[in-house]
Amino acid sequence: MKSLKIIVMAIALLVSASVVRGSIEICNVDKDDLMPCMPAVTDSNVQPPVQPVQACCAVLCTANLTCFCEMGNKHPSLLHMFGIDPDLAKALPGECKLNSFTGC
Repeated sequence: MKSLKIIVMAIALLVSASVVRGSIEICNVDKDDLMPCMPAVTDSNVQPPVQPVQACCAVLCTANLTCFCEMGNKHPSLLHMFGIDPDLAKALPGECKLNSFTGC
């Protein structure tokens, strides 16, 4: 039953992603453009966590952050499958000083 739930969540994520010109867009951002953010959200034992680079923060300025919050709040196990710590991901807008975003 747990496996079925994970599969359903993965399918839901894929359905919510848009395919544009051969690339995958998630929450208004091309998945490849999110790669600079991975070191800052990767589930690891690095203390303190890695700070996001400018390229990551620039991408977040164009993202639908509410969409990312919903994904993290509703499907944290899916994020863990990709090595993403949901708490680190939720902290990114603040780390990037995106004051217009009120948080998840």
